[in-house]
This record gives sequence, C-alpha cells and structure tokens, in this order.
Amino acid sequence: MLLDSIFSKRVLVRFDFNVPMHDGKIVNDFRIRQSVETIQKLLQNKNKIIIVSHLGRPKEGVYNESLSLRPISKYLSILLNQEIEFIKSYENKISFDKYDIAMLENVRFNVGEKSCSQELSKSYASLADCFVFDAFGVSHRKESTTFGVSEYLDTYSGLNIQHEISTINRLINENSRPMTIIISGAKVSTKLVVIKKLLNKCDFMILGGGILNTFLKAKGNEIGNSLYEKDLLEEAKNILNSKLSSKIIFPKDLSCTSNSKIENIEVNNICSDDIIYDLGEKSIEYIKEIVNKSSSIFWNGPLGYVEKVPFNKGTIELAKTIAKHKCFSIVGGGDTLPIIEDLNLQNQYSCLSTGGGSLLTYLEGGSLPILDKLNL
Repeated sequence: MLLDSIFSKRVLVRFDFNVPMHDGKIVNDFRIRQSVETIQKLLQNKNKIIIVSHLGRPKEGVYNESLSLRPISKYLSILLNQEIEFIKSYENKISFDKYDIAMLENVRFNVGEKSCSQELSKSYASLADCFVFDAFGVSHRKESTTFGVSEYLDTYSGLNIQHEISTINRLINENSRPMTIIISGAKVSTKLVVIKKLLNKCDFMILGGGILNTFLKAKGNEIGNSLYEKDLLEEAKNILNSKLSSKIIFPKDLSCTSNSKIENIEVNNICSDDIIYDLGEKSIEYIKEIVNKSSSIFWNGPLGYVEKVPFNKGTIELAKTIAKHKCFSIVGGGDTLPIIEDLNLQNQYSCLSTGGGSLLTYLEGGSLPILDKLNL
C-alpha cells in the first residue's frame, strides 16, 4: 500500500534513530535525515504522526537517561522546523492539540518490546489508525514496533525503505559482474553465515577487522594479540576448505602495533606480540585494483580501527576509490557511513543504506519479517 493513500489519520511510524551519541549529543545524523521525506509526505496529507524508535541496548523496564530519545526529538524538531511533543510513556494520552508530531520515549525501555509481546503490540496499535514502517536497519528483528504492530493495523512502507530496497534489488537482479563484497567488523559471529552465502553471489570478497583476523588464524597465520573469535575458528576453516575460498582476498601486509611502535608488517612476519589494526600499504593498493575492475560493490564495515589514526587509512582509501570508480555501489553499516560523509563522498555512491545486519540478511536471501509482510 502506498503512502500517498494515507489522509487525515493518526499514523504510528517506526524509524531507526539508533544514531551514534557522545555526551548526549548526536555524532552523526544520517538516519535522522533519512526520515524527513516520509514525515513531510505524511504531514502534507494532513496526518498526525506518532514516531517510535529505539536507541542503544537498555535493560527492558529500566529508564536510562543516557539512552533517552529526548535529544533526538529536539534535533528532529529543528530539522523539520516544527514542534514535536515528547511523550515519556506510551500509556500517556496523545491529544495533538498543539502539535502534529509526537515522539515516544525509547521503545526498548518497555518490557516486551524485544520479545514482540502481543499485549505491548496491541497497546501501540491502539494509539493510531495505521502503521508506517521506515526502519530498514531493524527489519530483521521481530519486535513489537518492528513487526507486532503490523498484526493489528494496516501497514505501509516508508519512502526511504522503498528507495533502499529498490536500489538493493538492482544490485541483486542486474547481476552486475564482477561483484566485490567487502565485509568487516569486530565480530565474525554476527556475519559468518552471511559470508558463506554471499561467497556464492560475488567474484571477490575482502575481509577486515576481527573477521579478517579470525580467518587468518584459521588459515594458520600468526596474528599476535589481535582481536579474533576462537569459538569460530573451525567454521572459518570449513569455509577456507570449500571451493569458494579462492574468492576471499587475503592481505599481503598489515598495519600493526609492534614493540609499542606502529609498523607495516608482511602477513607472514607477524610476531606473537604484534596487534593488527588495519590493512598494510601493499594490501590497500591491492584492494584498490580489485575495486577498479569491479562493476558492482557492496561494503559493510570499516576495514580497521578507524577511531585511531593512522589505522583509518585503509577505510579512507577504500571509500575514495569506490567513489572515484563510480561503479554500482551500496554501503551499509552505521560505522562506515560517517566516514563517507566526513569525506563528503555521500553523493558518489548508488546507495547509502540505513541497514547493517538487515542489509546483509536481505542480500543473502534471508527472511525479514516486516518486509515479507509488506511484499518488499
């Protein structure tokens, strides 16, 4: 069902405002900005809007001021140039006497949100006439505000999620080859199943972070004191022993701390006291070559410890290379997007997705409950 068909209704809208915060201030507002088009469309059609979202991982049933959505409500109000009424509890009356937009407090403060409680879902549904879902980043989660509400209200897809899905489908359906998939991050456990499935779909796969370290260890390389996941070594070995393992591009060298100094070290020369933090100079040049011969690229996660210079070099060089190459490119994952925006490259990518885990799940053909219901 199309957003244009909603007129003069009370509309419950699920956005993903789980944005990076520091000392109560928003570090990157990408996900908030992506909500504006849907909000403006609903307001044009004389609707009243009730916004719901989560922030962080609070303990259910416990209020945590550091994870309150109040700062985001104030920020969005400035962005829209429109007052927003902040509602601390979904049990409070929302009158819309003075404002056209209300925002509820962090939904994960409520007991039953993550378990998709029927009672809580019904309570949310009672607040509105219909439900709009525009939070691709949490579409892989079956929770009260990501799925449960849709069992009790007519449900529509927001404009941002429509754009993201249509762009991602182009990547999948056009089969633009060679295709390179770049997956990085601290934990391989969250992405191991996806890595196995995506190897079937790509021509080259580049790994980074703790994921790369786990595969290097499984391969028999010394990784020193670097971050890796011991429990997943056998699974990584199984992937390395498969026919698809030749698609994985392993680095030639790595940027490490060694004897309290930052050094560029060949992969086979890593010592037991070294710590890997990024790809090395030769490896960066190598992956730039792969990018430049690719027709399509999917990228999820920074390559190195980007919070600390110079271990952001691999990620920055990769971001610039993809942008300059102007191939079909999709980037997802909250840690990667701020880097691209800081470099002012956001308009040189086909799609900057608000999804991370959900984008990986969608690409590998997994089920995303609310999208299945919306036929997206």
